Amino acid sequence: MPLLFAIVVGFAFLSSEAAELWGLERLRMPAFLAVFGALLLGAVLRDPQLRPSDGRTPALLALLLALILVADATQGEVDPVDYKVALLLPLLLLAPNLAQALEEHDPAGLVWRLLTVYVLGTALLAVWFAPDFLLRGRPDLARVDFSGSLVAHAGLCVVHLLVTLAKIEWATRPLAAAGQLALAGLAAVSLLLTGTRTALVTCGIYAALDVAAADRPRERLARLAPALLGALVVLTAYTLLISDDFLERLLPGGSEDWSSGRAVSQLHWLASALDEPLGLGFGFVRERLADGRPALDGTQLLEWPHNEPLRFFVEAGPAGFIFLGLLLGHLLRLAVRAARVESRPLPRATMLAIAADMLAQSLFQNYFNSVYYATGLLVVLVTLATSVEERRRHAASCRRSSAHDDLPSSAATA
Repeated sequence: MPLLFAIVVGFAFLSSEAAELWGLERLRMPAFLAVFGALLLGAVLRDPQLRPSDGRTPALLALLLALILVADATQGEVDPVDYKVALLLPLLLLAPNLAQALEEHDPAGLVWRLLTVYVLGTALLAVWFAPDFLLRGRPDLARVDFSGSLVAHAGLCVVHLLVTLAKIEWATRPLAAAGQLALAGLAAVSLLLTGTRTALVTCGIYAALDVAAADRPRERLARLAPALLGALVVLTAYTLLISDDFLERLLPGGSEDWSSGRAVSQLHWLASALDEPLGLGFGFVRERLADGRPALDGTQLLEWPHNEPLRFFVEAGPAGFIFLGLLLGHLLRLAVRAARVESRPLPRATMLAIAADMLAQSLFQNYFNSVYYATGLLVVLVTLATSVEERRRHAASCRRSSAHDDLPSSAATA
């Protein structure tokens, strides 16, 4: 089970460009489905009892997805690949079984070690290969692509950074804290070299979720001030010593189009969907851009929406918008509720970091279109959060059993 879990998470590390470069693109989808299915099947075999912590949400999501499927079927052919978000439904349904199967294997520690290997490995590859091979964007605003996906790499680095900082905060051994600080610094530099601004949004959302899930929110909020100061110091040092490209991308006047062309494209997508109350069909955006990015006005090229609420509305109408809102709300609630109870810093930070990354990328990237990345990380979030709920239920059951055993025999049989 830990091996299957690690492989599913590992698929988040493999971008489409890297898979194509290594000749794995055709194998990636069937391999992922096989491993993901084996992971869920193994969880059921080890714990056959079906006991979803919240059966209503998966049922509502399945109903909305069925309505979208029927609407798409009436408009033409349906491609199952476009319904890859449906992989999350069995995950939510079987989450308690998965959490029970992995409880003794420390999934949070395993994920942190996998992320550490990823950050170290991509950094070594970046040093090994010629810089020109990794550069993306304009020469005046260079972005280093470590893995074939700037956004996915930045997301993995920011999750590793946030979780490692949480480990440092609670570290008891100075040598271990020094090593973790070095790892955090490497993740921060790798993140800044991608020039992906969404990572800053992720950090802001993580801080908000951290405060919301704290026992003493005011004390936690007060501790954010030195964290913010530290972030400013790191950004200043990076800008002065390494590159000012990231700062240039933050400044409104730092590029000709601060929105990177997204604002024009988003308006185009929205206008194209206004006359279609049921949406243009799941996969419409992918099909529209399959042959390249068409020019909108002779200069601006059509981009992906880079906003999942907008994409789901364009492709699936109001039902798609509600589906996504319900899914995001459920996962965020799951993470925050579990983080309130979880006392261990590593699982708590991992849940909140993945939840923050999910929300940030859903608002400013194409999160659920990156099926391997999204599913790989959400398997971690759902497993850790449900594990907390399962432990809480078990503790409550033990307390009730103990209270019953402590009753006098006459009262117990009354």
